[in-house]
Amino acid sequence: MASENIPLLNQARTVQIRGAGLPSTLGRPMLRFRSLEGRERMGQLFTYEVLLRTPNSTQMPLSVSANVDLKDMIGKELTVTIQLSDGTGREITGLVVKAGFVRQDGDHNLYRVILRPWLWLATLTTDYKIFQDQSVVEIIDSVLKDYPYPVDKRLDIEKYAILPESLSNEPRNFQVQYGETDFDFIQRLMEEWGIYWFFEHSGGTHRLVLCDHVGAHRPPDSPAYQDIAMQAEGGRLDVDVFHEFGVDERLFPGRVVVDDFDFTRPRMPLATSSHQPRETSWAEGEIYEWPGDYTDAKHGALISRVRMEERRARGVRSHGYGNVRGLAAGQTFFLTEHLYERANREYLVLASDLVLNEIEEESGGSVTYECVNQMEVQPTEEVFRMPRTLPKPVVSGPQSAIVVGPPGQEVWTDEFGRVKVRFLWDRYARNDASDSCWVRVNQAWAGSNFGGMYIPRIGQEVVISFMNGDPDRPIILGGLYNSVTRPPWDLPGEATKSGIKTRSLEGGRENYNGLRFEDRVGAEEFYMQAEREMVTLTKGNESRTVALSLGMLVGLNHNECVGGMLSSTVVGAASYNVGLAHSTQVGGACALNVGGAYAVNVGAAVNFNVGAGYLLNAGAAVSITCGKSAINMLHDGTIKIIGKAVEIVGAEAVKVKGTEVHLDKYEKKKDKGALGFGMGLGVPPVVLPDIPKDLLAGLKAGLVLPLPLPGLPPSGTLPPVGTPTPPGTPTPTPPGTTTPTPTPTETPTPTPTETPPPTPTETPPPTPTETPPPTPTETPPPTPTDTPTPTPTETPPPTPTETPPPTPTENTDAD
Repeated sequence: MASENIPLLNQARTVQIRGAGLPSTLGRPMLRFRSLEGRERMGQLFTYEVLLRTPNSTQMPLSVSANVDLKDMIGKELTVTIQLSDGTGREITGLVVKAGFVRQDGDHNLYRVILRPWLWLATLTTDYKIFQDQSVVEIIDSVLKDYPYPVDKRLDIEKYAILPESLSNEPRNFQVQYGETDFDFIQRLMEEWGIYWFFEHSGGTHRLVLCDHVGAHRPPDSPAYQDIAMQAEGGRLDVDVFHEFGVDERLFPGRVVVDDFDFTRPRMPLATSSHQPRETSWAEGEIYEWPGDYTDAKHGALISRVRMEERRARGVRSHGYGNVRGLAAGQTFFLTEHLYERANREYLVLASDLVLNEIEEESGGSVTYECVNQMEVQPTEEVFRMPRTLPKPVVSGPQSAIVVGPPGQEVWTDEFGRVKVRFLWDRYARNDASDSCWVRVNQAWAGSNFGGMYIPRIGQEVVISFMNGDPDRPIILGGLYNSVTRPPWDLPGEATKSGIKTRSLEGGRENYNGLRFEDRVGAEEFYMQAEREMVTLTKGNESRTVALSLGMLVGLNHNECVGGMLSSTVVGAASYNVGLAHSTQVGGACALNVGGAYAVNVGAAVNFNVGAGYLLNAGAAVSITCGKSAINMLHDGTIKIIGKAVEIVGAEAVKVKGTEVHLDKYEKKKDKGALGFGMGLGVPPVVLPDIPKDLLAGLKAGLVLPLPLPGLPPSGTLPPVGTPTPPGTPTPTPPGTTTPTPTPTETPTPTPTETPPPTPTETPPPTPTETPPPTPTETPPPTPTDTPTPTPTETPPPTPTETPPPTPTENTDAD
């Protein structure tokens, strides 16, 4: 500092030095004050350089005074006390952060020490630390508790309180000290939220004062420095005055607008503004800042106001200098006797540059001091705010972290799919849900109740980025594999596989839902697995094309419900293998078209229950075989009934009609199975006189036989192909004949007589008119006589009716 034209102080005003940082020998201090020069400013760490001299060589040998233990001085407080005009003293206390031997000056040795505030120690420590659910003031307290020095908080605490969780997701719920020194971290927070500070010196120590309003400041304890007059140089030397005091007005913008975004209320406008223009022209400039680092409009209003006050206060600042020793940064005073009337008002001292030098007169060796104090002040009508000199650290790139949660959990998330993580730089982490705030997870697609969702699980390594590079706003971009959480497929051997593979909670490697794609040439595969249930929903049409084979294995049940039609086309063969029962229910008609042969193998009984008519139409032949009994019908109209015993029972009547009716006695021939039954089959007729007349009348009336249920021939072959049988001949298939027992009363036996039973034999010409289908007119009338071929001899089962006469009589008697 320049010291020209600085008035000399009265020699009675002394400067003393004391404290733990002052070395001594034999109970006497080894160093005395020589000069002081330093700067102290609100919101900044003060620095005072103090020059000390040893006693003269007559009081202390130079060899002794030249070997002061400098290390013993470092880190200890040293206090310089300056005597004021009213006899009181102003203290300047700081920690000795540097001490050194300067030179020999005559019969003295000179030393220089640097004094800094205890808060300067916070510049020596850097850290990565997370603060959660704490207000700005609580965070500052948490950092400063590591430094055992006094702090005085003169704050409006309510302004910095965190709102309830239901009302705010305030960013301060997650605040990161990201590689910053302790000082830079709390200084940045205070600059952002409008808190500033200064030091008060008294009692041999210095106290940090935190404040945020003008009412937190006080005038000096000495009344002589509460009002300071303006006086030109050359006046009285025993009074502390200002020799110069300039008043400035500046042009600054008059509006600040800040804005931000809250994802929990994405449509909620958060922009706030503060309008405080100065009474000058062009004072309506607007400053827009985004992001404002808040998610609640209440705190947004506070931040916009702080930003506006920060700029407005710089619009009116004053500078002065004089020999005012008793004023320090953070104190207030009234200026008087200034020619510019508006300058005569109360001011707050923002900064003080103090120079104090010792002058030794030659006559008598008395000591006096010269002093100059240059100050920057601001009217107390304006609120002081520290300018933002420390921007928030910017995280330049992504980093990894580990997903964490409560013990015993595999997945830990909230309503937004956020998770908590342990940052790899967080040495204070406990590896549980308290390690971080909820961190949003980037998804491939995110819409209103649609999109993708993959929630990282506890223990997984994820890639972290930060919104706008802000360490307070982490976001998860994706996941990473490592030696603990390995890829789902063995690499590099399965490098051609890709896909998605989940993991069932508390499950193993094979318990998952997944899609897998194999891209190895010649082994391409699409694989899909559902660990338990799989549900697919197609609201429109679904089409599937399988170029080769399709296989399906259902371990339990298979249910299908088709609302409309079901159509299946099999170009080749179709095979169904049902291990137990097979039931088909058709609400309407049912048709089965077989282009070739049709075979049904039934291991037990077969039952047909037909509510109306039953039509069996065979183009070549019909063969019904039950053990040694058989009924064969050929396309030429030939019907052959073969059995060991044949009973014809008519509850009311039995008619046998034909152009010729032959009853032949059975004759067993050498060739097996060659038999005739007097129905024009080529066997000579034999008249049996012992047949009862009632039976013979029944045979003439019509041949009605109860038929057993059909079965396949033992050889598995079908009879020769011929012409189809007329559909209007229901006589061979009376309804209700589900068993071979002759129970005509239990079934609707009259049905054959009501329908056209007599049609084939009585009158062949009118037959077409008696039956509704037109088919009976094709071939039934001439059938019995047209072809008396020996065809029956081709089917020689040896089971004809051996005793036909008694069988019908017994049944008729029973009826």
